[in-house]
Amino acid sequence: MSKLIELSDLPQAAQGPVLFWQRAIENPLQVCSLFPSSPFVGRAMTEVLGKRIESHVIELGAGTGAVTRQLIRNGVEPGKLTLVEIDARLGGHLRRRFPDTDVLIGSAEDLAKVWQERNGENVGAIISTLPMRLFSKKLIYLVMKNSLQVLDEGGMFVQFTYRQTSPVPPRVVNALRLKAWRYTRVWLNLPPAAIWVYERMPQPREI
Repeated sequence: MSKLIELSDLPQAAQGPVLFWQRAIENPLQVCSLFPSSPFVGRAMTEVLGKRIESHVIELGAGTGAVTRQLIRNGVEPGKLTLVEIDARLGGHLRRRFPDTDVLIGSAEDLAKVWQERNGENVGAIISTLPMRLFSKKLIYLVMKNSLQVLDEGGMFVQFTYRQTSPVPPRVVNALRLKAWRYTRVWLNLPPAAIWVYERMPQPREI
């Protein structure tokens, strides 16, 4: 009698994609695609950071680590990388795959409180593959507000999306006084993706 195939029975390279598909089917509102991000997405998200890769970096919605792997390959030190993942099974996978990183299992909208409780260091950049297009405007606002509270003054929020337009609504961008711009489109991804960047607007000078 044949037994069911367990993840541990698969080659290590196949475990991530298979787990991703399983969680996408079981939790479609948390995992909005049947395909992990391509290496080109992680590469593009790292390139836009510039020297910020030398600071602490947080990745929101790390999944099985497709983008994480590229962040590390392109210069982000594992010891300066925190991975935030709401799905406990995916979080466990991340801890096994990237033992030198800090893995936080929890919600992105609670980031500021958790970071303060952990006495987390200053953050130069936040990388996000969260499915913003499935979130309410209120939830997007909370995620962005919490992210700004842990980012350095010159910090950058980088978001992956399948949309042509900004995944963060203009109303939220304006309320938080952000500058939003599309860095690039990644055609070598299934489906093609875009990388959007959000930065604080300069504070007006006092006269």
